[in-house]
Amino acid sequence: MSHTLSSRTVHYLIGMTAALGMAVPLFAAPQDTTADAVLGQVSFTVNQANEGGNATAASLNGNRGLTVDRTSGRLWVCDTSNNRVLSWPSAAAFANHDSADIVLGQADFTGATENKGNAAPDATTLSGPRSIAVDAAGRVYVADSGNKRILRYDPPIVSNQAAVQVFGQNGNFTTANQAAGNAANANNLGNPDGIAVDSEGNVYLADLFLHRVLIYNTPATTDTTADRVIGQPNLTSAQRNQDDNNPVPAANTLNNPEGVAVDANGNLYVVDQGNNRVLRFAAPIVTNQTATRVYGQPDFVTATAGTSETKMNTPVAADVDPVSGNLYIADSINHRVLEFADPANDNIADRVFGQTLFTTGTANLGGVSAASLFDVGGVAVDAAGNLYAGDRLNNRLLRYNVGTSGGGGGGVGGGICGLPCGAGLVSVAPMMLLQAVIMRRRHRLRLKRSR
Repeated sequence: MSHTLSSRTVHYLIGMTAALGMAVPLFAAPQDTTADAVLGQVSFTVNQANEGGNATAASLNGNRGLTVDRTSGRLWVCDTSNNRVLSWPSAAAFANHDSADIVLGQADFTGATENKGNAAPDATTLSGPRSIAVDAAGRVYVADSGNKRILRYDPPIVSNQAAVQVFGQNGNFTTANQAAGNAANANNLGNPDGIAVDSEGNVYLADLFLHRVLIYNTPATTDTTADRVIGQPNLTSAQRNQDDNNPVPAANTLNNPEGVAVDANGNLYVVDQGNNRVLRFAAPIVTNQTATRVYGQPDFVTATAGTSETKMNTPVAADVDPVSGNLYIADSINHRVLEFADPANDNIADRVFGQTLFTTGTANLGGVSAASLFDVGGVAVDAAGNLYAGDRLNNRLLRYNVGTSGGGGGGVGGGICGLPCGAGLVSVAPMMLLQAVIMRRRHRLRLKRSR
């Protein structure tokens, strides 16, 4: 839901103030910005890779992408520097420092070497996995970046399971060939990164090195040849912003895309890392489509990095809340997650996680805590609207529960103009509330008019 108030609400509060002369109750925002649970570390105040030792079922090392199976509630995490994927049975219910019960890419929970130490990959190995997605049937897709491929695992999934399908290597599980920019086609990959699956089983893959997003139409029942492409005019082109000689961005171009997300209506969000922006493509998606909205830039031809409600610095991942439709973006170099409450109509962020202000980008806010982030590498939302962040350089995963109060508030992005956020009602003096509402609305109008 939006974190600003409508004119009708403002008028109502004015009327209440005049008639009652008393404090007006305000429903707080649905969640604060302090994490409620952590995986990979024993507490919120430590951050060593593998907890200062070797890999275990409870440790993480440079973890990036993650997802929650919105049917089963199972959590999946790409433990990138340990060359594995870990899974926990319940994303919404794990306790601090819980151990995973499934590992993919390694023979057991203590293995951490690339491709299990072998010179070549096989159907059971991984090399620097960066992103993961689950379809409606429980099939798991992993962007196995170091091996330049996508792997598909079918349920019921157990530890050390072999993949049943490989994309990008001509059906061969033992090769790791990287496509050159001048040799891109519908069957190869440059550097697979972000991955998503829509409600129809179509797979979306951000191919970072080849500056494109590939779309595979129902590959579980068809094939591993890409059918559509975003960011390029066709499946054999791979130029930065479609012109290596003059790589100026446009509404249909990409520069090192790293993340993808699809909402319930089939609208596609592409995290265009090199252009410091996220693009929204309205369904139905076709080849070389033009985006309808941009986040992180004032227009489609600007690519400068920044730190504000309307700027980003190297965004890497995104997800859409199935409950509210809110968009969450992992803004990595600003060490934060941004929330957009009405992404179809508004590109001004409404809330920030990991920072107290929209204008700061400090790693760990001076100290590791439940309110800090350090080069966030992934973001996901479950079926209930709980938010999860892959806090990469803190080697941990954080969960932010919906409807909880944790003392973090929303900073300038939470609630209204920095008022505290929590699960209950917040009573404030009417004139203070009205002033906060008016200031917030005026600020957003100034931002819109300046663009």
